[in-house]
Amino acid sequence: MKILSLTVGFILLLLTGCVSQYSITESELEDYLSDEIHFEIKEGNQLFGIDMRINNIEVKLGHKADIMAVSALSIIKVRNPLMPFKAELETTFEAKPWYDAANHSVYLKDLKLVEIKSSPKDFDKAIQQFSPQLMLFLTQFLETQPVYVLDTNESNQALIAEMTKRIQVQPGKLQLIFDE
Repeated sequence: MKILSLTVGFILLLLTGCVSQYSITESELEDYLSDEIHFEIKEGNQLFGIDMRINNIEVKLGHKADIMAVSALSIIKVRNPLMPFKAELETTFEAKPWYDAANHSVYLKDLKLVEIKSSPKDFDKAIQQFSPQLMLFLTQFLETQPVYVLDTNESNQALIAEMTKRIQVQPGKLQLIFDE
C-alpha cells in the first residue's frame, strides 16, 4: 500500500511539474484560428453586393504588455455591373486575451483596430465608406468567438483545462497559470 501511494505521489509530482510549464504558442493560436474560425460575409444579390472572407491570420504575443495582435488578410469582391473589383485588405487588431475557466477558452477583450492596408491602393477611398460597419462587425465577431479552446477530449489538455485559472501574455506565447 505504501509503495502504491508513493508511486501515485511520484506520478502526480511529475505531472504537476510538466503541466506547470504549459503554454500556447503563436503558431498554435494561428492554426486554431485558421481551422476553427470561418469568417465570411456575402451581402447583396447577383448584380450588386460584396463578398469578403479571411484567408490568412497571424498572431503576435507580447510585443506590448498583456497584448495579443491579430492580423488578418481578407479578400474582398465588390459586385456591380459597371465597375466590379477585387481587393485585399490587411487589418491588424490588438486586444487583451483572457481565459474563461468555465469553458476552457481564450477570448479577446478591448479590441482596437491599429492598422488597415489595402491593395490596390486606390481601394483605400472605397473602404472608408463601409469601414465603420465592417470594423464593428469584425470587432463583435472577434470578441465573442474563442481564439483558442483547450481540447478536453484529450487527456493531458483535459487535466490542464481543469487546473488553469488564468493566462499571462509573454513574448511568443500565452502562459497558462494554475493558481489564483
